[in-house]
Amino acid sequence: MASITVNEKKLMSKIINHGYNHAAKSFSSMTGQKVTIEGSEVELCSKHDYLKDNLDHLKNITVLQTDVIGQIQGASYLIFNEQEKITVSEMTSAAFGPNSKLEDDVILMEIDNIISAAVITELSNSLKLSIYGDVPQLYQLKDIHDFHKYINEGNSDYYLLTRTKFIFENHTSISPIFIWKMDKMLIEFVNATSLKI
Repeated sequence: MASITVNEKKLMSKIINHGYNHAAKSFSSMTGQKVTIEGSEVELCSKHDYLKDNLDHLKNITVLQTDVIGQIQGASYLIFNEQEKITVSEMTSAAFGPNSKLEDDVILMEIDNIISAAVITELSNSLKLSIYGDVPQLYQLKDIHDFHKYINEGNSDYYLLTRTKFIFENHTSISPIFIWKMDKMLIEFVNATSLKI
């Protein structure tokens, strides 16, 4: 059975959280609101009922997916419920200026593009990886069960999974979820790095 050591988890979590913090700063710039993150740990898994069990309340979700391409493969998933989608789009439109005419989906895809790039850049720089993000894709799903089935499609091996929430200082009722699913080969690059916990 595949495994991940405590030190590997701590170092991987440190790198990912640095990326998440950069993503939160980018999110802040785009929305004009102070955004922080809920800390995250990395898990090694072959399925994640954990998501289905803990996020069962989510309905009518919008999922922004960015595939990771290069030395390792993976994907990020930025998840909004209906209220979060509306509120974040309104905040971002206001930050762009009164003449902004961008559609909600365009705004969300641009947000996803920027904040996923922040994490990818952190992974690339910290682990000396040649990786980049593909063009974001947007999906409308009925609930978290649909997402659970979607993200598990084609899984035949273990992968790394990590999630965090974006916390908005002046909008405590919204907290979009950011999930990363990465090839377990990432552990090899973590072990090869000179970074310390």
